[in-house]
Amino acid sequence: MEVTFRDSQQCLGFEEPQDWSRKAVERTAPLAMLLHTLVVLWFAKEGHRLWQAPTHRWYPGKADPSFSDMLRTLRRASVRQHVLAMAPSGRGSRKLARLLEHAVAMAA
Repeated sequence: MEVTFRDSQQCLGFEEPQDWSRKAVERTAPLAMLLHTLVVLWFAKEGHRLWQAPTHRWYPGKADPSFSDMLRTLRRASVRQHVLAMAPSGRGSRKLARLLEHAVAMAA
């Protein structure tokens, strides 16, 4: 449970909500927990097939994905499905696709 709270705070902005009304403040925590749950369920159902373990010299043996990895995988899949579906075809389109995927991965 504590890992879920930490992940929600660090990755989903639960730590510093920008809410002004009492009802909005009361809804922030449940929404962050719901979002966390949906990401984990998506990853268990589909995302695990798309996840690529990082290949860093300082962390060679990472075998299990973190929540951050799950969220990054979901972002990449979303870019592939929605944005790249509209990408132009022809010369340079593969390079553009790789560039967009890399930008999304770095932003996470």
